[in-house]
Amino acid sequence: MSKALYLVDGYSLIYRSYFAFMKRPLFNPQGENSSAVFGFFRALFQLLKQRNPARLAIIMDSRTPTFRHLRFPAYKANREKAPADLHAQVPVIEEICEALGIACFRKDGFEADDLIATLAGLCKKEERECYILSGDKDILQSVGEGVFVLTAPKGGGEYETLDSEEVFNARGIYPGQVVDYLALAGDQSDNVPGVPGVGDKTALKLLSQYHDLDAIYANLASVIPDGLREKLARGRESAFLSRELVRLRKDVPMERDLDSFNIETLNTSGAIPLFAAQGMKSLVEGLGGRIEEEASFKELTAGAFETVLDEISLNRWLTGAKKNKVFAFDTETDSLDPLAANPVGFSLALGEGEACYIPVKARDVDVLPAETVRKALKTLLEDPALMLVGQNIKYDYKVMKGWGITVRNRLFDTMVAAWVLDSELSSYSLDNLALKILGYKTIHYGDVVGKDQDLTLADVEIGRVSDYAAEDAEIAFRLYLAFSGPLEQQGLDRLFYRLEMPLVTILAEMEIAGIKLEPDQLKAYSRELGKQLTEIEEEIFSRHGRSFNIRSTKELQQVLFTERRLKPIKKTKTGYSTDTGVLEELAREDEVPGLVLRHRLLSKLKSTYVEALPGLINASTGRLHTNYIQTGAATGRLASKDPNLQNIPIREEPGRRIRSAFIPEEGYSFLSADYSQIELAVLAHLSGDPMLLNAFREGIDIHRQTAGIIFDIPPEEVSSSQRRIGKTINFGVIYGMSAFRLARDLRIGRREAGDFISRYFQRYSGVERFIKDTIREAEGRGYVETIMGRRRKVTRIRSANRTEKMAAERVAVNSRIQGSAADIVKQAMIDVAGLLEENRMGTRLLLQVHDELIFEVPNPEMERARGVIKAAMENAVKLSLPLKVNLESGSSWGDIH
Repeated sequence: MSKALYLVDGYSLIYRSYFAFMKRPLFNPQGENSSAVFGFFRALFQLLKQRNPARLAIIMDSRTPTFRHLRFPAYKANREKAPADLHAQVPVIEEICEALGIACFRKDGFEADDLIATLAGLCKKEERECYILSGDKDILQSVGEGVFVLTAPKGGGEYETLDSEEVFNARGIYPGQVVDYLALAGDQSDNVPGVPGVGDKTALKLLSQYHDLDAIYANLASVIPDGLREKLARGRESAFLSRELVRLRKDVPMERDLDSFNIETLNTSGAIPLFAAQGMKSLVEGLGGRIEEEASFKELTAGAFETVLDEISLNRWLTGAKKNKVFAFDTETDSLDPLAANPVGFSLALGEGEACYIPVKARDVDVLPAETVRKALKTLLEDPALMLVGQNIKYDYKVMKGWGITVRNRLFDTMVAAWVLDSELSSYSLDNLALKILGYKTIHYGDVVGKDQDLTLADVEIGRVSDYAAEDAEIAFRLYLAFSGPLEQQGLDRLFYRLEMPLVTILAEMEIAGIKLEPDQLKAYSRELGKQLTEIEEEIFSRHGRSFNIRSTKELQQVLFTERRLKPIKKTKTGYSTDTGVLEELAREDEVPGLVLRHRLLSKLKSTYVEALPGLINASTGRLHTNYIQTGAATGRLASKDPNLQNIPIREEPGRRIRSAFIPEEGYSFLSADYSQIELAVLAHLSGDPMLLNAFREGIDIHRQTAGIIFDIPPEEVSSSQRRIGKTINFGVIYGMSAFRLARDLRIGRREAGDFISRYFQRYSGVERFIKDTIREAEGRGYVETIMGRRRKVTRIRSANRTEKMAAERVAVNSRIQGSAADIVKQAMIDVAGLLEENRMGTRLLLQVHDELIFEVPNPEMERARGVIKAAMENAVKLSLPLKVNLESGSSWGDIH
């Protein structure tokens, strides 16, 4: 299978499938329209059969308004609302995709096309082919450099591909001109105005003569006839607004890499019952099943759970939970935002089939007073002798904290347990785990509430709510029973109970605390960046001698390789590459590529952080609240999203300016505690290499020492440039850097790079032995382990494909090192939090950025906090060398680095 990435525009295919059966709709056994479901998967399975992709994702639109709606409220305002029976099929399609193990990927605030453009851009950087299945003409702007659009087959034919030339043949414009074409002609389907009076033919004619929008307006005086010139002059503002609306974002923050969309092994057995429930015999049989298999589904009957409406029943359930010592708990609320959510009800489960729902808001029954329920639950949830089982407990913890209850039970989070047992699953949702582990199809929220987004569970008949809500707790309890044994049998129970579970509440408290942001600083900086971007553009145009579209790959290729006659570095199917790595190389000999790089960086920072962050400030708290993903990385590292505060550049001045807008509360200061070269320290410990160990024990500059070794000179004679080479090699070893990669990064010959690596391993022989032992262990066991016993599967380590095997070997080595470092940071967070609470200090942990922890410290407490935090972090684990922590304080995050 190829490593090419296939991207399916979900709603485009759903709409096409629905309307294909408009004259003769299809219906499932329940009498519901199922045309979109059938058509979608018939097309998808045809694509899988014909193209045999190894990596594929269904890309979905945002559930919330996007930045385009904020920029232009009339955007898509003229679209008719999707038919209700079409809209109802979307959750069914997503559920079946999830069962198959195919990702349905979306990000609020961005359209599917933006995600596709971003992922396609990542493919270009990796020189990985990308195929896009979409009927949206906007997406044509992404074609080129190995990115193709697939045309839907007619009459059961083959999918065909469109490259840049074929786009031109079909449309009369190249992909780089699509944005300008739509800016002129507009897009009626999206209510993009374009230039009034300028239609398709005129737009094509103008672009054939002047190539892009900027050139058209730069030569407006020569545009004839007079009537067209006047239209363009009057429509200038509309044209440039339209271009802004139709230009796809290529910088959407991504929390997952391209290989995470792996579909080489589909869970067809999990999907068969779902197709059977839809009565789709041909799809069931196409997957090797039989329509009768629907009967084998484990289902609970309606009304199987108790609705608690009086104190006697409430006390009976709470007494049972306390006697049981283990109970599952779940909250139902009126919002997905835990900081704004109000409880609607709670569910408890004490065993398989034994669960209840306790409403505090309901439409059709008298419920217990909320204060009565709160006091009763407080006695249960604040008892440290009991174990609480839940799915994504962090959410429930934050909801209950807002309701006046601090959960103090021991925890068993089924989502985290599933991830600890298998960090390669495509989804850790309760629905997916129930289907995959228990063979059970859950009731979905949309099944209960319906299509009205203004309704909550409080507006629905109580019997249906009880079935849905209590089922969640009951399923969580069953997953607890399913996961407990394997955790112990695989030796993962200590990691789970002592590291991952204490971290749940720490992360929850960090998210509740948030961090203060000064929006006026960012607004001012946004204006500065706007001016800088304009100045950079003007400088590029001045140095080159003419204006051009900096964001257009095709135009940039023309400027760099034809007009400036720079030597191309690598070629794609549609021309010479202009990715970041190439521009960095070209910038060594020409000024324009360096300026283009600078423009790209500032443009991305402006849109992703400077303009976006102020809008994410919580109106109630006045602070920014990120969300930490505990199950986001196979190595064990934490991820941050909404917003991602871990990816703000550290070394660049713009990154420092952004971080300077993060400030502590009055009377407080920030304190940064950063592990010094923790991954190299872990490598020294795991490898037992004498020279590495000695360097850390004696406080020797490890990069200077390595440079001395490879250049065969005393460390004191090493220059700053030689030390940088030593640093590159030290960290390159962790990531399996080859001589080819080292030669490219250092701009030296491949033989010289190979000599450097050979000298490194000659002197650090323990490191070479560690790498070989790790690979051998992975080949034998199929997984590797960190210092704390975390496992990561390395399935391709035995592959006959040399490229795949080498990639798996790098994963194996890196996972032991980076995963161990991640575990150490987590242990440090737990130890520091415990000491701060034990000493009743006002210092609180706000952020974790890889190897660094950011604290908000009362000024009078600073020296004490420094001592407590440093001691806790440096003693978090016992290694064969001392861990070192660097401390810095400041009145903003930007002051620290």
